[in-house]
Amino acid sequence: MRKTLIAVLIAGLLLLVVAPTASAITLTKPEKQLLTLINKARAKRSLPALKVNAKLQRAARAHSAQMIARDYFSHNSANGESFGKRLIRFGYTQTNCTSWRAGENIAYGAGLLGTPQAIMKAWMNSKAHKAVILGKGLKEAGIGRARGEFKTLEGTFMFTLDVGKRCY
Repeated sequence: MRKTLIAVLIAGLLLLVVAPTASAITLTKPEKQLLTLINKARAKRSLPALKVNAKLQRAARAHSAQMIARDYFSHNSANGESFGKRLIRFGYTQTNCTSWRAGENIAYGAGLLGTPQAIMKAWMNSKAHKAVILGKGLKEAGIGRARGEFKTLEGTFMFTLDVGKRCY
């Protein structure tokens, strides 16, 4: 019994030492693909690559999942909360910043229209969405993707791109 307790305590301590921090986040393959496409478009225009921000990532994923779960499509959350307030709720705050800037793109598609490549092409063919992707001074991004039924179409992928810049 004592050896088991010691082994459990050691395992617990090892988890604390080697476990990723709360802010560490791993992108799914499609999320990585979309981020790569975004950063390639930015590089073509001599803009810096966007780095993943865990707070933006969690906000983007939650929004995509909520849109699928609630069967709606909007920058606002289901309760009417704006995307900016949602980002703040997820911790991407203006606190201690001399400036704060954020933007959001959303899209959905099924089949070949639900791939990261198709979503990126649609965004780049839209002046407003392209401006979010190529925003000067932007530094961070979060990409969310959820799959489900949307407006009776099974296998729909919902995408959210949240971008931002916090300056101290």
